[in-house]
Amino acid sequence: MRRACLMAASVLYGQEAFLLSPVEAERVTVARGAYFPRLVRLPSGELLAFFKTGAAHIGKGGRASLSRSTDGGRTWSEPVTVFDRPQADDGIVASGTGRAGLAFAAAVSYTWTGERYTTDGWRATTWFLRSGDQGRSWSEPVRVETKPLDWAYPFGHILEESDGTLLLTGYGGALPRNDGGVTTSFLMRSRDGGKTWGGFTEIARGFNEVTAIRRQDGSLLAMMRSAEGGYLASSISRDGRTWTPPRRVTEDREHPADLLRLANGDLLLTFGQRNKPYGVQAMRSRDDGVTWDRTSRVLLAWDGNHSDIGYPVTVQMSGGRLATIYYVVYGERDPEGLKGIAPGNAFTKVVLWQPPWR
Repeated sequence: MRRACLMAASVLYGQEAFLLSPVEAERVTVARGAYFPRLVRLPSGELLAFFKTGAAHIGKGGRASLSRSTDGGRTWSEPVTVFDRPQADDGIVASGTGRAGLAFAAAVSYTWTGERYTTDGWRATTWFLRSGDQGRSWSEPVRVETKPLDWAYPFGHILEESDGTLLLTGYGGALPRNDGGVTTSFLMRSRDGGKTWGGFTEIARGFNEVTAIRRQDGSLLAMMRSAEGGYLASSISRDGRTWTPPRRVTEDREHPADLLRLANGDLLLTFGQRNKPYGVQAMRSRDDGVTWDRTSRVLLAWDGNHSDIGYPVTVQMSGGRLATIYYVVYGERDPEGLKGIAPGNAFTKVVLWQPPWR
């Protein structure tokens, strides 16, 4: 574990410059060879970290693994496998908690014999798992049907409504995905605890990695990555079926998003910074996501030497402290699509920090 003062840096938006606030933090390595993490806080206070191990960023043979922390993120157990389909590349990329201590996870599993996003043997499927014993054992995976899309990835938070309905966000598209292919961010529902899924709802076309949260007035706020430019945009829905046009929130190459309701009622947006300094940043909204305070930005991680970094998730612990998980890959970026970077160069880490705002 390493204690450090989070770096202060200036950020330029058009003609406006902002200074990122420094705060005290601890940084902990959760696992080596681990990509695309998720983090959940159980009612017991334990933390579960999911991540992909066993393959590079783009590779075959990956499996979904889990580590546990019982001391607020300072130490972590050795990873155990949660989901691993033969001859597939698997990872947990959506997660959540529900009533009675339930934990939820959704995995993507893809295989291919030719090029990605073609009809030549390429498949990307979504699977749902649940645990009733604090993540120590998991149900048999349930295939989530995502038609009308030919392929789909789950992403973000799995939400449980007051009536037990589960909400799952994700993105996908048609095959073959050529230069004219369009990705779609979507929402799906399960009314039987995840045994079956339906109610496919398009949030926005031309967007992909998406997460959602309930606003204080009961509406849903979605934050999603644009396919062109890689900026984050928000959309709001009163009924979960019709959505406002996407509204830009960040600059290009600042993605993907995580949303958290803080104990004081503010919303926290955590996102990957794919521009220099490569890392992870966060900022808050005091009006439930209508506007975002750029002057509140905090630089949480800046240890990347290229843009293969980020995918943060933040949870709040007792006492108000925050834990933000992310991954970073050291070494040279592979110009051929990240296939050649050794998994051992990837690290999943947690930043433990206190929000500096009142």
